[in-house]
Amino acid sequence: MTITPEPRRPGLAEHLRDKGAAMRAAAGRRPASEDWEEEIGAVCVADDATGVRKVRVGDWSFVGDGGPDIGGYGLGPSSPELLCAVISTCLTHTVLCIAALDGLPLDRVEVAVTARNNDARFFEVPTDAPPVPYDLTATVDLRGPLSPEAAGALLAAADERCPMLRMVRSEHALTVRAAASAPPATR
Repeated sequence: MTITPEPRRPGLAEHLRDKGAAMRAAAGRRPASEDWEEEIGAVCVADDATGVRKVRVGDWSFVGDGGPDIGGYGLGPSSPELLCAVISTCLTHTVLCIAALDGLPLDRVEVAVTARNNDARFFEVPTDAPPVPYDLTATVDLRGPLSPEAAGALLAAADERCPMLRMVRSEHALTVRAAASAPPATR
């Protein structure tokens, strides 16, 4: 009896080769900064008895919610948890982009982001805790045939270049405005 080994499934290292080629090709097609300008966005709606926050980002949908102490049902992650998710996915993607462009072989990237959060102010409970998630920590686990020096350089480059890390570390203006009133429904 002959045993045929299962074909090896392509892994992250193969993806990174393809990703690097795609990124270099895109840079060739779009050589100017203005070629990369885009407007992005998300919409969140709460409109039923659960108060669950239905989020729409492009073609994707998910929900956000809080636990019972804040009147939620725990049907989805809280906003601070979503912030941790956004940071972890952006930092992971930044590592992948740099590794792809630099030809670094990785088998796995795992980024765990934690933060402290204190909602006491919502309940009019006095607190000295910051009014935003704080003590954010990203723990990055890189797996693959990288030297410790290459892994350290990759992590330092990602730390410097990750857009979401840069945003949470700096102050950015955000305009909050009321939507134009919708016309009354006609019958």
